[in-house]
Amino acid sequence: MLAASARCALPCHVLRRHCRQPLMAAAAEAPGAGAALMHSEVAVRVKDQDRLQLDVEAKIGIPRSIYESAGGLRVRQHVNPLKKELQVPTEPPAWSEAFAHPAQPLVLDIGCGYGRFLLALSKAMPGHNMLGLEIRAPIIDRANLWAASLELNRAVLFLRGNATITLDHTLSSYPGSLDLACVQFPDPHFKTRHKKRRTVQKQMVEALGRLMAPGARVFLQSDVLEAAEHMRDSFELHGSTWFAPCQQLHSGATFLAASEQQQGQGQGRAAGGVVGEQATQQQQQQQQGTDQQGPEQPQWRSQWAASGWLADNPLGVPTEREVLTVEQGLPVYRMMLRRI
Repeated sequence: MLAASARCALPCHVLRRHCRQPLMAAAAEAPGAGAALMHSEVAVRVKDQDRLQLDVEAKIGIPRSIYESAGGLRVRQHVNPLKKELQVPTEPPAWSEAFAHPAQPLVLDIGCGYGRFLLALSKAMPGHNMLGLEIRAPIIDRANLWAASLELNRAVLFLRGNATITLDHTLSSYPGSLDLACVQFPDPHFKTRHKKRRTVQKQMVEALGRLMAPGARVFLQSDVLEAAEHMRDSFELHGSTWFAPCQQLHSGATFLAASEQQQGQGQGRAAGGVVGEQATQQQQQQQQGTDQQGPEQPQWRSQWAASGWLADNPLGVPTEREVLTVEQGLPVYRMMLRRI
């Protein structure tokens, strides 16, 4: 459980990685002083949290006063998206009541978390409506309170919903176009048995392909390389009919990085496990009909990987996790796709 107070609205598990690193390094250099260093960790962490919170507020542009107005909240960080109650599609709202200008283009943030990113993006992208989907009900209620306190409640809306199953049902009646969809820093679900809980699944990719018009964009980013590869590969494997990397952006400042799973795809597994298994099954099915026609077909490999990862956020508005990751000098793996 996590207590998010007005003093520090950032998730403690995100902050802890930043705050503990210098203390652990110092303790390793001076083992005798380790106990004293750990004893002072709480005081140091509070100062670091305050400084990091101010940095996030400055870079995102959402004032602390909105946190204070909504009060503290205890939030479960991990919710199983396969729960029975989350297998029911979310009913669409009355769009004319939800938004002051319901025909404006829509920006969708899938797994929007606390919602601060959309509140900030609404200021950076006037003329768009913002919709956040999240499976944790308490933070949806609080995010809508924040939007109201910023007088953005007719431009920004947060709904509880499982994006894997609800996009078609919820958004097909939206009167405007779906201009941008974002999936940012999703839970990586490293355990093999949990990979089916990952945010980006075949059903979601296909729904976005149907809902988005040519020229619309999908923005993916994570600080976990395997999670970023899984998102990219899922869109390539299941959505290449509709999507392709945005060459205008990926021809600029990019970098290449591949996980061990990606480097070992020749042995039959792509990043993210599930995608690799699906690709391998497809190859095996294809191979059954071609065994007598020629040599064995090569394993599936991502063609989009050659486009690299974007070095900078093209939207110009970071998430809290992105601010903290960049401050630590750690990489963020980003890709922008365009509906073709």
